[in-house]
This record gives sequence, structure tokens and C-alpha cells, in this order.
Amino acid sequence: MIHPSTFEMPTTDQMTGLLTADYFRHLLRTERLPAAEAGDEPLSVFLIDLDGFLEVNQLHGREVGDLVLRGVAGLLQATMPESALLTRYSGDEFGGALPDTRLDDAFSLLEELRRRVMEMRLPDHPEVAIRCSIGLAAFPGHGRNEVELVREADEALYLAKSSGRNKVALPLSDSRMITKTSYYTATQLARLAQLAKGLRRNEASLLREALDDVLKKYNDRLNA
Repeated sequence: MIHPSTFEMPTTDQMTGLLTADYFRHLLRTERLPAAEAGDEPLSVFLIDLDGFLEVNQLHGREVGDLVLRGVAGLLQATMPESALLTRYSGDEFGGALPDTRLDDAFSLLEELRRRVMEMRLPDHPEVAIRCSIGLAAFPGHGRNEVELVREADEALYLAKSSGRNKVALPLSDSRMITKTSYYTATQLARLAQLAKGLRRNEASLLREALDDVLKKYNDRLNA
């Protein structure tokens, strides 16, 4: 999508070619959210933080850090649909809005992005490895305006960072499990809810943590 080169504010981040944070929020507020509300359509908003990016700059220099930022921006553009609004939100933080995209579909897209970031290597610096944490929120369930949605995505990002990093997380208030094909007993669900409340985490993140443990346990069979 082509955006104007001049506006009341800068529209494009010079390093990555993505939208600036201010222009991203302007488009979200004035175009994408009104369109979603008028058409009764879903819309998902996400924020991404690069885990360990400060160490990359410290160990390898800012030029290598800039290569990482451009590489992640390229993966973001390659993974997200053409209709997405994509932004370099701050120094090593990215974000986006996905029109007409339900929460579970957005989660799958962001999981794919997270895996691609893990696999990304710089040709001249193969030793540099990057991980990312991602927070996801959706209209209208997590907010009906730009301020609420960005705040909820930021809360989810904090949850992803504070619960181990390198994962996609939903806001603390959202306890839905993304995987719909799993079934649990009433006792299991009640205990899960009690644990989530005690830990101040959402149930979905605990279930994904359990799934990660299962996959690690049977890793030898997966690689057989």
C-alpha cells in the first residue's frame, strides 16, 4: 500500500520502510477501526519486541543491529497480508494492524513470524540469533478504539516478556485457548482457572506452556 511521503507527520521510517508509529496510529484511528466497526468485521493489533537486541548492539555494533532491524521488517512484510498496516513502533519494537482478521488467524500468522525470526541469520554474521516476543489484541473484544487496543496489545507483550519471552501472548483478561480441538474436563478447567488467577496469567498462556513441555519431552520421537 502506498502512503503519502509528506503529511502532518512523517509517514515512513527511513531505516525499515515501515510506517512511523504516529502515522500508524493515525490510520488505525481514522481509517481501519471505523471501517471494521461499520462493516462489523474483526481487526487484530499486535506489538513485537526483539528479545536480546541490546546485546546484539553491544556485542556486534549498531551496524549489525540495523541489519537485524531491516531483516525483521522484511520478514514482517513477507509474512503479513498485503492489507496489513505495519510499523516500526520504536527502536527495536514493531507493530501492526490486521484488517478483517480474527484473533485465532492473527495468532497463527504471528506464530509463523516468530518462527521465521528465530530462523533468520545474517549472511556475514551467522552467529547472531534473534528472538521476539509478541502481544496481540483484537477489536472489539479487547477494545473499541485505538488507545484501548494498543494498550491491550502492550499488556499482552509485557506478559510475553515476563513469562519467558519468545512467544505470542494475549491480554491477561483473555483466557480463551486458541487451539479449538482440545477438550478438558470441568475439574481441569476449574483448576486451570484457579492457577491462572493465582499466577496473574491467562489460561491460554499456561496451556501453551504445558504444550511446550510435552513437545520437549517427546522431542526425540519428533526428530526420529
